Formats: sequence, structure tokens, C-alpha cells
Amino acid sequence: MANKNEIAPSETSVRISIPYLANVIVSLPLIGMVTSFIASVLFTKEQIFESECGSRNFIPSFSSVIGVSPGKYIWRMAIAFHCFPRFLIASLYHNQFKTSLSKVKCDSRLKYFILKQLISLNTFFELCEVFGLILLSYISSKENYSLHEKAFILFMLSSTFRMITCLILFRHLLYKLWLNNDIDDKNKKFRFQTSYQWKMRLFCSAFIFSLLLIFAYVRHTSKCSNNIGQPSTAWSYFSACEYIICCLIMGYHATVCWDFNHFELTIYNKTTAKLNYAFMKSEGEIENEQKDIHSSR
Repeated sequence: MANKNEIAPSETSVRISIPYLANVIVSLPLIGMVTSFIASVLFTKEQIFESECGSRNFIPSFSSVIGVSPGKYIWRMAIAFHCFPRFLIASLYHNQFKTSLSKVKCDSRLKYFILKQLISLNTFFELCEVFGLILLSYISSKENYSLHEKAFILFMLSSTFRMITCLILFRHLLYKLWLNNDIDDKNKKFRFQTSYQWKMRLFCSAFIFSLLLIFAYVRHTSKCSNNIGQPSTAWSYFSACEYIICCLIMGYHATVCWDFNHFELTIYNKTTAKLNYAFMKSEGEIENEQKDIHSSR
């Protein structure tokens, strides 16, 4: 039996707000991109303003910026701290969509099956996006251009499909729950509505600039193959689209703050938590015994 005068063991815990964590996750690539760009312009200006076919660009490509020192080390450090929490965010979205699917009444089994598969695909595309980002960050275009190019394509495709599947799931799960008034919290409804609207705007903008990026890349490649790369500015437009798309994708990820506003990451000592539970249980038993003694008298 535990004595009432005994001190309960302390339960050490760390609580991190998900919106706060999301702000840190999004800001790291943004800070890394700006810092590496400034550092590369200051220290390696001659190396980053030229394309593969010798044309002089007025905007350096992002691949060139993160491919030379010191820019590549700044960017890699930012990505190293950025990518690990992304797996946590992917898990949160996966669980949220699965919970919403169990609450939504689907018209047919086929629709239920499609939504269930889309949840798995959304998580898969998110993981591919993170993997592609790591690959293109740590294998620069100057070290292995072919592999860096494939990693960039993987990142762009997985990011695009991830945004599409996320929007579909938002529309048919979370947004549907909001429309059917299954979410009682008015603030939560407003957050989901705002999040969906901004996701749609950012995706449409990113998709338009992705098409412009592809057009600029094809134009630059054709000019290079025809040995008329010197007067071409296509690579500069490609580079500008790169930076804009990166900022739009970061903005898309920042909507996590609305999706998990009241969520927090908790780290606690499992052993002391069990001891505290046993201690409080013992105190309760003592109080019950004392009440039984008083009642018997």
C-alpha cells in the first residue's frame, strides 16, 4: 500500500504543437533555399549562371545553386531536418482520412473501395515526394546529372499526384462531413473549408507553372541540341518556374496548420506514467478503505 505522504514519481513529457511543428517544417526549406541562393551568388557566381550548353542565364537554376559549395551544404542541412517530421505528417493525414471514411456514408461499395485506395495512394505519393526530395538534394546535377534529373521528375510527379489525391479526399471525406454538419465545432468547419480552398488555389497555380516549366525545358533542350544555346533565355524561365513551384508546394504543405490545429506531439516517460497510475490507484484504494471504516462505525 502506498503512503499518502509519499511523493509520486515525476512524469517527464514534451509537448509540441503540430501547427508550430508544421511552421518549422515549412520554413526550413524556405530558409535553406534563400540562404543557399545568396551564398552561391556571393561565392560561386561564375559556376551557377551558366547552363549545360553554355548559355548565360539571368536567373540561376535551383539545381545549380544546391549543386556547388557552400549552397549545397546549407540546403542539405535544411532538408535533413525537414524530411523526418514529414513522415509524421503523412501518418496524421492517413489516420485522419481513414477515420473520416468510417464516418462518411458511401453510396456504393465501389466508391468506398476507391476512396480507401486513394488514401493509400496519397500516403504512397507523400513518401515518394520525400524520397525524391532527399535524392535530388544529396545527388547534385554536377555530380550525376542523369540521376538528379530522374529524382527531380520523381519529386514533381509524386508531389502533383499527392496534391490531387489529397484534394479528392478532402472533397469527398472532410469537406463532405462539414457539409453534412457531422462536425459540430464551427471553428473546425471554418478551418477545413479554408484549408481546402487554399489547397485548390495553390495546386492550380503549381500546375500552371509546372506546364510552363516543361515548356521552357523542352525549348531549352531543343536549342541546345541545335547549337543555338547562347541567345536562349529558356533556361532562365525554367529556373524562375522552379523557385515559384517550390514556394507554392511549401505553401501547400503549410495548410497542415489548419488541418491539425488542435493536435500536438507528446513524448512522455512510459515507466513513470505507469508508476503514477499505480500510485494514484493505491491512494484511491486507501480512501475507499477509510470510507468503509467510517461507514461501518
